[in-house]
Amino acid sequence: MHQVRRALPRLDPIFQITLVIGLAEAYRLLRRLIPTDWPQAIANAHHVLRLEQVSHIAWERGIQQWFLQFPVLVRGMNWFYLSSHFVVTGVFFVWLYWRDREGFAIFRDGFLLATAIALVIHWRYPTAPPRLAQAGIKDTIDLYSGVNIGSPHHERFSNPVAAVPSLHAGWAIAVGAGVLLYARSFVTRAAGVLYPAAVLLTIVVTGNHFIFDAVAGALVMAVGFAATAPFRVGAREPAYARSS
Repeated sequence: MHQVRRALPRLDPIFQITLVIGLAEAYRLLRRLIPTDWPQAIANAHHVLRLEQVSHIAWERGIQQWFLQFPVLVRGMNWFYLSSHFVVTGVFFVWLYWRDREGFAIFRDGFLLATAIALVIHWRYPTAPPRLAQAGIKDTIDLYSGVNIGSPHHERFSNPVAAVPSLHAGWAIAVGAGVLLYARSFVTRAAGVLYPAAVLLTIVVTGNHFIFDAVAGALVMAVGFAATAPFRVGAREPAYARSS
């Protein structure tokens, strides 16, 4: 028993990080298994567009048109979109585990619940991204980088009708908040501001999300954190998990 107790602190990092990565991969798999209803997804995308027009925030086409003047920059944004989502989030959780174990538990629980809520919304309210919604928005990743990340006849890499809510935006905003809360240096805190801003701009420029999608992503993350907060009150990680 004594040897087991001594081994727990060494196994906890592996368990915690594996849990987060495993559940993120489970989310990706489950999202791909959701049946794709293209007519409904495109109709829902136009509902989102009309809502933005009424709210005077339908800025996606103008933003993309301005950036298309700089193809090299757009190619860089394409690869940032393709690579940063899971990589940066994974690095954040590894960093936060060693920075603050209680903070790690708070963000782990908030992320997991918010992601589960988003998966249900993706299932019940499939929404095509702007690039596939016949809204005059180009697919810059296919156009400039030659990568098809999902279309009505090409769904190998992802379920392309999971635009609402945008977890690209939601996760990035939560990561930025976590960095601002737990970082100690000015440079790291600055990254906590710049990273979500870069993600929000990139998802619009690449034609993968409406601005509404990003707002919905932020709201879903807020609900996830708010719903798990009562379970953290008075709770503490096991003694072996708090050891540094």
